[in-house]
Amino acid sequence: MKKFLFITVVLSLFVFTTVNAQVTSGFKAGVNFSDVNSFEFNNDGSSAANTIEDRLDGKRTGYFIGFLVDIPLTEKLSFVPEFIFSQQGKNLESFRLDYLNLPLGLKLDISDLYVSVGPQIGVRVWDSDKSGEFSNFEASAFGGIGYIFESNIFIEARYTLGLTDIFQDNNATTFSNGGGTTFTNLEGKNAVIQLGVGYRL
Repeated sequence: MKKFLFITVVLSLFVFTTVNAQVTSGFKAGVNFSDVNSFEFNNDGSSAANTIEDRLDGKRTGYFIGFLVDIPLTEKLSFVPEFIFSQQGKNLESFRLDYLNLPLGLKLDISDLYVSVGPQIGVRVWDSDKSGEFSNFEASAFGGIGYIFESNIFIEARYTLGLTDIFQDNNATTFSNGGGTTFTNLEGKNAVIQLGVGYRL
C-alpha cells in the first residue's frame, strides 16, 4: 500500500512540473451505487446470524461530489487528478463508509466523447460504528466513459473496483440489534458504480 501511494504521488508531481499546457478545472457530483465484493466473514453460529446475513446483501445508494483538474499531455490525452467525497459500502448501517478519494486518471478524448482509466487512493473519513474494524486507506482502479456538451456541461459513468481489503486484520463486529451476534475475520473490497454530471470552467 505504501509503495502504491508513493508511485501515485510521484506520478502526480512529475506531471504537474513537466506539462506546460492550458490547464482547466471543473467540478462534478452524482449518485453512487456501492457494494462490497468478495465479502467473507465468520459468524458466531447464533440463531440471529442468518437474519443478519440476509440484510448484508443490500447495496448502498449514496452520492459523490468533488472537483477535477484537466492537464493536457497531447492533443487528445490528458492527466486528470480529482478530489472526491464519496459515500460507499453496503446498505446496512454498520457497513456504510465515507471516503475522500483521489482518482488519478488518463483521459482520452474521442470528439465530444471521452474515456478515462486510472488508479485511485481512498482515505476513510467516516463509518457509522466507529468501531475500528475498517482500514483507514484503500487502493482501487477505475474506468469510465463520458460526454461533454458545447456548454461545458458533461455527463459521466464510472466503475471503481477495490484492490485492497477495506477491513483491518483480526477484526470483529457485534450487532446489538441482532441478539449480540458477532462476525469475525471480515474481508471485502469496495465496488462502486457512479453516474454523475459536472461542469468544466
